[in-house]
Amino acid sequence: MDTLQLEKVYELFSAGIGAHSDMSLKFVSTEENQVVLEMPFQEKHATAHENGSLHPGALAAALDSACGFVVLQSLAVPQAIATINLRIDHIHSAPVGTDVRIQAECYQQINGFAYVSAFASSLDGRKMLCNAQGIFKIGSPGPALDRSLLYRRGD
Repeated sequence: MDTLQLEKVYELFSAGIGAHSDMSLKFVSTEENQVVLEMPFQEKHATAHENGSLHPGALAAALDSACGFVVLQSLAVPQAIATINLRIDHIHSAPVGTDVRIQAECYQQINGFAYVSAFASSLDGRKMLCNAQGIFKIGSPGPALDRSLLYRRGD
């Protein structure tokens, strides 16, 4: 996929699932089988009763989103996918009131499954917040995704 097609897929991906748009995840960059997203700090996703840092559940949802998107990006033809397993190791709390950067990589696809790794860090990259390993099912039941979706919307 070229950059414009990838941006359209991300638009469809983020608009189609409520949590994605609620988190305001921003597409930053991509390389082969890798993607970088940023999650801006929002008070509604903070652990206000504890310390005001990003809630681990919000961070987990953002990691799942980044992993799912990198799987979609790595496919030759867009298809529905589903998270089968996502293991997250939380290392540090996010610094209070700061944005988070998430990097994900799809390092293997075999027999209809995609294997991913990801990590979240502070924007400056100095503080690792968590890392993740996941498995996604390719071609799962879900909306039909094909190249025609990339050329709708007035193109």
